Amino acid sequence: MKLTVTADITLDGPTTSDVTWLDVHISDDGARSYGTARVAIVHVGEIADAHGDLWPALHGTRLEPIVDAYFSQGWYRDEFADGAGIDLLYIDSIEMSAAHRAKNLDLAMVRKLCDTLGSGCQLAVMAYGDAHGAAHWGRLGFSLTTPGRTNGLMHMKLGYRHARVVDATGAGDFEVLPTTILHDRHTHN
Repeated sequence: MKLTVTADITLDGPTTSDVTWLDVHISDDGARSYGTARVAIVHVGEIADAHGDLWPALHGTRLEPIVDAYFSQGWYRDEFADGAGIDLLYIDSIEMSAAHRAKNLDLAMVRKLCDTLGSGCQLAVMAYGDAHGAAHWGRLGFSLTTPGRTNGLMHMKLGYRHARVVDATGAGDFEVLPTTILHDRHTHN
């Protein structure tokens, strides 16, 4: 299986882009589609440099709720500022084929997107609609940003190690495994 990512990026217009929207398709080599996702990379540093605050850039968009949840005075709130990166990966929607919904393919897709497109991001963020959905994404490492609510936002700090998602049998059934660190990092020169 592979992910195919497409984006519409205009060459004319402003010199900076506040948000890059991406369409993600997961398929096999025969182009059979298993699912799709719509994600955004919010260019937090670009927005802060151009506007001084995220509110003007995201006001009136579907991304407006992230401003109050994750930012204060033009930058990440202290509890989310861990030095991992400056952008934010927002998972807007995920659709899986009925045959692949119970195979954790959605978790594998988001994990791979976080590892690749999210490598320069501080956080990965998504909305949850109920406790079951929140628990499903919690297995990957997402935490509730809005605890005590039946729906809201959840996040995963991308500077930390999180669960791995692997297809151990090669049959397309993915399982979530904790990250194990086999070697100590060198702490001296």
